[in-house]
Amino acid sequence: MSDNDFSVCQPMESSPSWGLIDVFIWKVVSDKFGGGIGYIQKFKDAWVIHNKNAIRTAAERYSLPVELLAGVCWIEVGGDPNFIDRVAFEVRAFDWSGPAFVDRNFTITNPPEKTSFGFVSMQLRTAARTLGLDVAKMDMNQLRTLANCLEKDVYNINLVAHHLRQLADYDKLPSALSMEDVRIIGARYNRGLIPTLEEIKRNTSYGDFIVNHWQRFSRLIWG
Repeated sequence: MSDNDFSVCQPMESSPSWGLIDVFIWKVVSDKFGGGIGYIQKFKDAWVIHNKNAIRTAAERYSLPVELLAGVCWIEVGGDPNFIDRVAFEVRAFDWSGPAFVDRNFTITNPPEKTSFGFVSMQLRTAARTLGLDVAKMDMNQLRTLANCLEKDVYNINLVAHHLRQLADYDKLPSALSMEDVRIIGARYNRGLIPTLEEIKRNTSYGDFIVNHWQRFSRLIWG
């Protein structure tokens, strides 16, 4: 299946699940009783291990260090359950249902294409741009289809890898990425395309986290 053939994406074996009970244990139950940071980190580890073959394949396809892609996945998974994203999208879709004059002047929510989907969170507009699509020309059913595909982990992982390679190319980074390049790409993934490269270099905290935990991600993928 090609990247932009999102209309026929297929479900794969389910990853470890994350729901409201998990959020409660993470947010409310103390580390002493098995909740807190330790709880969500165990989930993140389990998710990356479960999807390690897809992560390795996607990283190879887009000439990325596998630890970079694994690190982005590890950071992003968890948080709000996926159904929250679907509810948010439908609320926004109703709010932006037209006519155009009303959408421009009286909407109170973000546009639907700004909704993020997938365990490795990605906005629909970013996903569309990565696929070479014009999100402004996509109707709500096409956006729903793309959202559905982002909720399929293998497709999600592959599209994130594609996006990371595009970010590397955006900053004209080499094919063989150094650790400094990883810091830049990670920061760019987190902060978007608006900051200049010099601005990105002044705050690479997201990329720094990946570099600082490189061995952890390597063990999860190759262990």
